[in-house]
Amino acid sequence: MPGLAFVTAGVLAIAVTFWWYAHREEKVPGRGLAGLLRGTALFLILSAHWLPPFGGHTDGSPTTAILVDVSLSMRYPAAATGGVTRMQRAREAASDLLASRHAPDLWVFAGSASRLDPGDLQELQPGGTATRVVPAIEQARAAGADSLILVTDGELSDREEARRLARRLGIPLREVRVAETTARVGIRRLVAPGTVTAGDTLELRAEIVSTGMTGSPTRVSLSFGEGQTVETTIATPASGRTAEAVFRVLVDPAGDSIEWRSFDVQVVGVKPPWDEAARARVWIRVSPQPTGAVVVSVDPDWEARYLLPLLERSVPGGARAYLRIDDDLYLQAGPRPAPGVSETTVRRAAGKAMLLVVQGEPGRLPAWLASAAAGRPAVLHFVRGPGAVPGTDLTIQEALPGEWYVEVPPSASPVSAHLLGVGTVDLPPLPRLFESTGRFDWTVMSARQDRRGATRPVVLMGSTGDRRWAVVHGESTWRWAARGALGLPLYRGLFSGMVDWLVERTVTQPVRLQDPSPGHGEALQWRLTPDVRDLRIEVEDSSGRVVWSDSLSGPSESFDGPTLPTGDARFVAEGRNRSGDFRVVRPFHVGGGDESLPRPFGPALDVRPAKAEDGSTRGPRGGTPVWPFAAAIVMLCAEWLWRRRVGLR
Repeated sequence: MPGLAFVTAGVLAIAVTFWWYAHREEKVPGRGLAGLLRGTALFLILSAHWLPPFGGHTDGSPTTAILVDVSLSMRYPAAATGGVTRMQRAREAASDLLASRHAPDLWVFAGSASRLDPGDLQELQPGGTATRVVPAIEQARAAGADSLILVTDGELSDREEARRLARRLGIPLREVRVAETTARVGIRRLVAPGTVTAGDTLELRAEIVSTGMTGSPTRVSLSFGEGQTVETTIATPASGRTAEAVFRVLVDPAGDSIEWRSFDVQVVGVKPPWDEAARARVWIRVSPQPTGAVVVSVDPDWEARYLLPLLERSVPGGARAYLRIDDDLYLQAGPRPAPGVSETTVRRAAGKAMLLVVQGEPGRLPAWLASAAAGRPAVLHFVRGPGAVPGTDLTIQEALPGEWYVEVPPSASPVSAHLLGVGTVDLPPLPRLFESTGRFDWTVMSARQDRRGATRPVVLMGSTGDRRWAVVHGESTWRWAARGALGLPLYRGLFSGMVDWLVERTVTQPVRLQDPSPGHGEALQWRLTPDVRDLRIEVEDSSGRVVWSDSLSGPSESFDGPTLPTGDARFVAEGRNRSGDFRVVRPFHVGGGDESLPRPFGPALDVRPAKAEDGSTRGPRGGTPVWPFAAAIVMLCAEWLWRRRVGLR
């Protein structure tokens, strides 16, 4: 058939060209070359459909592409009882196919596809984190393949898409399956809160998937703490569907600081190596139970009387106040006063406070109180003299002379909304106001000396890492509240606004994992706040050995890391942001990933189209080549130039 087509195209091209140049054109010397160029161009156009593609086989023999699956699921045994791996069987099958085909192309695929030298076949190892064959079909077809043979374990995520693509392209596709169908069950993901408070009930949900086990019950267990285990039984979902195992457990009280605890979920009775997909772990941040606000005054005045009721309403866990009456003796203030409270009791309360309020001269605070102020997540200082304020970046100087009258409107800060509409008319002045040096984030309120002099801050707020603090520079702010309706709105607005900001729990971490439960073979990625600078991240394995580290000097929204094997790991991030130096330590668990999960096999691919679905017939190379038309255009242009040269129009 192609021979007859070539003869017909040649006869038509010669006839048309001869008639044109013999009867329609002037008989000038050189017109024969112009006719030859036109005739050749006509021949190429008429016979293009039967000409081979550029660089293709001239004998018309088909080219077969062998596509080998190298996803991570190929590392599992080929049979349910164990034995050789799927990858070993795939190498053997591909070798047999290479030996029985004429010059086949060899491709490997997982999430993407690439060509492979046949000499490297025996060294081939699985490593892809997805099983998509469509990209391999498209690339092999573009490279000139006429038929495709797919060597895989059958767990394709785009099986039907591949079937439709092969039919549309009109290319034969056959699947060689190297794994037996195995009844399996696994855990796709765990859904749990990132943070929980000790003493609360934790709800954890495990999403269960299976293949070949419909209707049988599945037992799922949760292990946590020191040998604590709970178990539940669910109906195993059908292939391609999911079911949830729900656990609700009481989280044991934590210590005085935040802890990271692991919670392990396992499908009971699954044997190796299939148990990799039937185990999952999540790390959850456990915060100590809040004990509310604790006021410790080593130089007391009337401040606690007016502040304590406000703290009772504003801080979860209520409030307590301790006023020092001797070196190691305190009075507990409030609705139920208790004299003779020991320093040990006050220490214990201050060490667990959600909000610690300290009143006294910073340079003369007891060592234990200064240490507690430097370590608590939220601290409010009422300064009564000079010295470095523990837990902040401020150093208090000597008191300024004169009387200080508070001014409105206040400066822009997180407290501004609480002070809208308050007045300062007839409010008493602050008898003493201290000046300070150091870094802070906001000036909450200012006062003017003797109503006409210089302006100085009354309250400053800031943060250091994930800790928040506020420092009141003026003495006797309680006198505003003592004025009743004239001063209470200002007093309540100021301190309720500061307390709300100080005890706010949603502190943004400067560095966090994009996916806190990555899968095997998936690259780690961190999200950064815009103000992070001079960042260095180290990744440690379960033994504490550093397996990867990198640094970043300038700002960035994300930071890419390594791929890790299955198991526990943690990262340590150190750097700077607007709050100063920070250090973030977070453990995480690398799971088996999607390739370890059971997936339905589905019917094997066996596409044998006679023609493409669009109805067009295809040549042996899969369609009409482009190069004959390009060559014809070149020859027609050459004819036009030669015609001008010999005097033809």
